[in-house]
Parts: sequence; C-alpha cells; structure tokens
Amino acid sequence: MSSHIQINRICQHCGKEFIARTTTTSYCSHKCNSSAYKAKTRKAKIEKSNEQVQLVKSKPVEDLKFKAFLSIADTSKLLGISRRTIYRMIERGEMIIAKAGRRSILRRSDIDNLFDNPTTIIPKIKYTQTEYDISDCYNMQEIQDKFGVSGKALYGIIKRNNIPKLPKGKFVYVPKVMIDKILN
Repeated sequence: MSSHIQINRICQHCGKEFIARTTTTSYCSHKCNSSAYKAKTRKAKIEKSNEQVQLVKSKPVEDLKFKAFLSIADTSKLLGISRRTIYRMIERGEMIIAKAGRRSILRRSDIDNLFDNPTTIIPKIKYTQTEYDISDCYNMQEIQDKFGVSGKALYGIIKRNNIPKLPKGKFVYVPKVMIDKILN
C-alpha cells in the first residue's frame, strides 16, 4: 500500500529540509540515517568507557574506606588534600600518628573523629625563653662544629624535637642539655 502524502520535514542529522512520505521519517536519506546511527552508537560507547574509568578511579578510594590504618599517602587520597597539608595538621596536633618503621600511619577512627570535633586542636608544649640561661645554651655554630651537623639537619632536629630557641641579637641559642641528649 503506497502513500501519496507529502510532509515537509527537517533532517535530524544534517538539518536540511526535505519532503517525507511518512509521518515517522526523520532523516533525508539513507546516508544521513547511517551517519546518525553511527554517531549514536559511538556516543554510547564513549559514555560506557567513561563510566568504567570512573569505577576504576573510585575503587582505590572505596578500598581505603574499609582500612583501619592508613598511610599519609592513603589519607591524602581519601580526604582529597595534599600530603603536606596532612603533615601540617600533624605538626599542629590535629592528627595523631604512629610510626611503623619509617612509615607514618594514622588510625581511621582518628580521621573520622577529626570531622566530629573540627575545632578541637591539641596544643603543642611551648617552652618559655626564661626557663634557660644563655650560659646553659649552645649557639647554632657551636653545635655544628661540635657534632659535625649541617645547618639544615640541625634545624630539622630542633623542629622535630620541639627544642626551644632563644634569640639574642644575631645569634640563636639552644639548651645544651637537650642537644646533648639528642646528639650524643
């Protein structure tokens, strides 16, 4: 049964106007129909591929959610912040770490509790300058000469061990008792 109707339509692929013989015709030619079908299947394949990539990307984070202890790198992936930010939080006393050999690990429960009480900060012990007399202290150059330590290493030791520094003029002094205990 043939149809003698003629309907003006616009091709959904190329956008040209054409005369259709049925009410369901969407494309002006077989070529446009094939091109539209290929574009639709290509788009479906790309979307499927993107979904698989997202699953692979999110899998490590999902695995981290079930671990009881996390390394610094794992914690940074889980929270979406840099490793340096985590080290600063540790220095401020907001996170507690444990050492397993050379690795630093954090308890997952501590990370979860971090968000329960975001204003809770454990203060570091601060020493006052009046506790030590200058005669009971080394200056930085004396420590470097006596123990054979570089300036950078010395400042790292002082910072890690929370040793008080006493600035006097152009010199910085450090208590002899604390330095002797660490470097001997």
